[in-house]
Amino acid sequence: MKRIALSLIILAICTTGIKAQYTMFEIEGGALFPQDTETGTIIGLSIGRMADENLGWAFEAQYFWRTYTQEYRTDEQTIVTEIENSTKMLPIMGKFIYLSQIAPSLDLRISGGFGYAFLWNTEANYLVNVEESKSFSGLTWEIGAGISIPISRAADFFGELNYFYSTPSRDAGITVEGLPQRTEIDMSGILIRIGVRIYN
Repeated sequence: MKRIALSLIILAICTTGIKAQYTMFEIEGGALFPQDTETGTIIGLSIGRMADENLGWAFEAQYFWRTYTQEYRTDEQTIVTEIENSTKMLPIMGKFIYLSQIAPSLDLRISGGFGYAFLWNTEANYLVNVEESKSFSGLTWEIGAGISIPISRAADFFGELNYFYSTPSRDAGITVEGLPQRTEIDMSGILIRIGVRIYN
């Protein structure tokens, strides 16, 4: 894990040191459809540089969250909560971006990234009076494509359809036979997002 974190830091330093045509800053948001949890909201922020008009590098941090509440009404004004559950994830990646014009004022956008994800899952079951919070971590990557449309001299609007992969895990002790075991949550799934790229 320490090696991965160091690699990401080195990547971020290298991307800021490239002799580039312009600096790039992106703000994005969308929805992730994971395998093991319900659909949740994901937002992201990235900063990097474009080496030329087509290829760029960036350092990106995203934040995913979803909440679930099981409750019922006893009357028009009273709501009883039985279960509350929340999942939060922080993927951090180094990524590349490739742009290619396919029509006037319309670019094909291809992006991909690789990094590490941290996940926290919290559940409160008031029916049995149990509350617990668990943390998970693991490698992550994503790849996708979309379109980019200029909205000003220094900004583009883009939309992407991506495949996101991550299976954060945690140590679950050992089996009766003395073998190591772990618990994992499969957060892999389709990622749809839109955003704005600002450059200078």
